[in-house]
Amino acid sequence: LECLTPQNMLLTVMSKKFEGETKNKEPWYSTEYTMEDIGDDLIKRCEEASVEDKFIANRLHFPEQNDMIATDFTLKSVPNFPKDEPRLLLDNSSARLWYKPDNVFDMPKLNVICLLQTPFTNESPKSFVSSFLWVSILQEQCTSFTYLASMASLHCSFVSSKNGIEVSVSGYNHKVEILMQRIVNAMIDLPTKLTNEVFERIKDKVSKQYQNISFLQPYQHAIYGADICLEDMKWSISEKKQALKDISMEDIIYFSKCLMKQFFLEMLIHGNVSPDEAKKISSTILEMLKPSTLHPSSKSSCSTRVIRLNSGNDYIHSFEEFNKENTNSCILNIYQIKPIPHSDLIDNATLSLLHHLIKEPFFDELRTKDQLGYLVHTSIKTNGDNVKSLLCLIQSDAYDPIYMDERIEAFLEGFRNRLVDMGKEEFQDNVEAVVASLLEKNKNIGEESSKYWSVINNKSYIFEKYQTIASHVSNLTPQAVLRFFDKYIARSEESHRKKLSVQVFATKFVEKMNEQEEKMSQVTNGDGEMKIIPEGDVVEFKRTMSLYPLPPEVNVEGMRIEIE
Repeated sequence: LECLTPQNMLLTVMSKKFEGETKNKEPWYSTEYTMEDIGDDLIKRCEEASVEDKFIANRLHFPEQNDMIATDFTLKSVPNFPKDEPRLLLDNSSARLWYKPDNVFDMPKLNVICLLQTPFTNESPKSFVSSFLWVSILQEQCTSFTYLASMASLHCSFVSSKNGIEVSVSGYNHKVEILMQRIVNAMIDLPTKLTNEVFERIKDKVSKQYQNISFLQPYQHAIYGADICLEDMKWSISEKKQALKDISMEDIIYFSKCLMKQFFLEMLIHGNVSPDEAKKISSTILEMLKPSTLHPSSKSSCSTRVIRLNSGNDYIHSFEEFNKENTNSCILNIYQIKPIPHSDLIDNATLSLLHHLIKEPFFDELRTKDQLGYLVHTSIKTNGDNVKSLLCLIQSDAYDPIYMDERIEAFLEGFRNRLVDMGKEEFQDNVEAVVASLLEKNKNIGEESSKYWSVINNKSYIFEKYQTIASHVSNLTPQAVLRFFDKYIARSEESHRKKLSVQVFATKFVEKMNEQEEKMSQVTNGDGEMKIIPEGDVVEFKRTMSLYPLPPEVNVEGMRIEIE
């Protein structure tokens, strides 16, 4: 303690105001600085500091009491409740509440996830950006209590999505309702508490985020390009930037009032609460906000419509990498399967097994042996709620996307032979691996909640989805997988293959991109048509394409539960 004296203090001050006034420069990073002794006046003030000092008086105080610290850790049980799915506790024109007690981990924790479903968040680029700004402003206005909440192991997050505004709260269950009330109050007060200074600062922050998208990796730009081509109400970065410029503080205030006025609440409450407590938490939102009923047609408009690619066609969407200093190129091939009905998961099971069979040899051949690029990846992609595709991606600084596309097609052709020659024992080993992965137990209550919310969010409400898919995988044969591959992935005259190739060219390969566009603006080969989607014509492409229908609405009446 004898070393904690003003004379032994190192005081560091950093400010842009010192630019041009410094005297030294450190040798490693050329940072400019000045070092000087602390003045005697400051040393004296520090030595004589007391609570009576004019600089300290009325500034020292105990922190405010944290009323969100849990004190009750009693575990609550609900007899005879299913262990693997939530049940419907409330369902009316304003809200739908899914409830599940924690009868697996037995922890005094609670997860609350709510979606304020509204079309206002994605009607146009302006409404999408307004929604993003609104969430950013809400996060800022909630910092006055979210820090105290985090000290009490309570956490919250806000996300702007195409379906509406998603609010999540997690932590010890005892004081969750207090945090939820403060979040709702912050939503209500946002228009009146918003200042021009806060608005301009958040707007500038979002503007920089949009600018920084150009410096993401090419594979991220490729995924973005694929979604722009395949999803109806998907806005480009240029559209968002233009919308951001035109948005004023009055627009955010108007947006906030529209949002709070009309929405449908879909909610999951999962954890250590009784049914009555769950209903009370949901009523906190409904009674405080008093939303008017969202019309069924408005609910439908919240869902994402997906472009239906034509069978036998290969579509190419190519563009130059946004960051000209990045020497990497990227190829992302999407083999669109079809909408897989929530009521029939056999195709979903077949696709899961096929992807498992492809994943390892794809990486081994194209990454390990051919060394096409450092990033070699396959996955199952979902657009909208249920349109499935097989995704193949390579990012390389040595090869152009045209060559990488050829190598992917050559691999798929060879993979078919591998599939034909696969023995029963090897096939069964892969089946068992997929089943084991699907039936893997949740590691914590958060993982369990996420699985429930995913099927609530896509409105399938198949809470035993993974168990059902695993059951179907167990019954698959090599012949069934081969037929599926031939129908949707293989290149042949009989197949229903629908391919979108998103090609991101590094600057050094741009000439090849231009040559490809000139040569193949619309050519026909033996397997169908190959069509170019120029970077500036994505909107026209989507305008001329048909859309997949939305999945039928699921009847949830049988999922109700009445608890006395």
